[in-house]
Amino acid sequence: MLRVENCRKVYDLQTVLEHCSLELAAGSILGLIGINGAGKSTLLHCVSGAIPADEGTITWKGKPVLDHPEVKQKIFLVQDEPVFAQSEKARDLIDYLSLFYPAADPALFYALLNQLNLNSELPFSAFSKGMKRQVLMAAGLAVHPELLLIDEVFDGLDPFARRLFQGQLAAQTIEEGMSSILTSHRLSDLENFCDEYALLDEKRILHQNSMFQTQREMVKVHLAFDHPVDPVMFQDLEVLKLEIHSRIAQAILRGSQDEVEAKLRKQNPVILEVFDCTLEEIFLAQLKKREELR
Repeated sequence: MLRVENCRKVYDLQTVLEHCSLELAAGSILGLIGINGAGKSTLLHCVSGAIPADEGTITWKGKPVLDHPEVKQKIFLVQDEPVFAQSEKARDLIDYLSLFYPAADPALFYALLNQLNLNSELPFSAFSKGMKRQVLMAAGLAVHPELLLIDEVFDGLDPFARRLFQGQLAAQTIEEGMSSILTSHRLSDLENFCDEYALLDEKRILHQNSMFQTQREMVKVHLAFDHPVDPVMFQDLEVLKLEIHSRIAQAILRGSQDEVEAKLRKQNPVILEVFDCTLEEIFLAQLKKREELR
């Protein structure tokens, strides 16, 4: 299990993380979401041991990550913008990583590259940004980490590469019990792929829950009435987002579908439709609610 407890990180007198805590069970995939600059990349770097947290503790299976190479070699970080020496070749990367990751599997690395039609003998100067990303993703999976961290997962990947890596990541999660933390600005990449999500905002994790449980606790409703909508009719509900257009209302509400629907039926709507919320809708609604409470 990964446990991040009360971590703090400061860059140039600017606090990026403060009282940041997170837990992740083995064999789980977590989507880490937040606005630009929220600190997602910083948190991944701290978890990987690439940079130290100024305060707090980070442990993997009960052992501290920082200053423990035997723990670090079980964790791999795929950075948002990988940097390669232009003269380096893809095969050089897996050879280098094999020195630090005992479970590294060059055969898997080359098999993934072959499926992507990438020549491991070419220098990185011959690859596009997306191709370099594919090489690093292949390397991250091929070292068989216990914990895989991917910043901006599937970013810049074509549909074939995205499906290939999704399948391989899912297979290693099921077969090896690998855990993963994924970030993405395309929340649709996370919604149908992650077991749970965590919202990083105001320098800490504000909310962490399973996707299934969150969708049981939040609902989206569309309503129509034969009279103008009065916002007072929502006073007995926890409203995260509400839009009113004369006789039409759209809302995201916290509560079970049965509970919400029962309360709204008492308002005698002409039309009442209830939907599951998407991850993007949940994210935006929570940020909007936070702004209103300030």
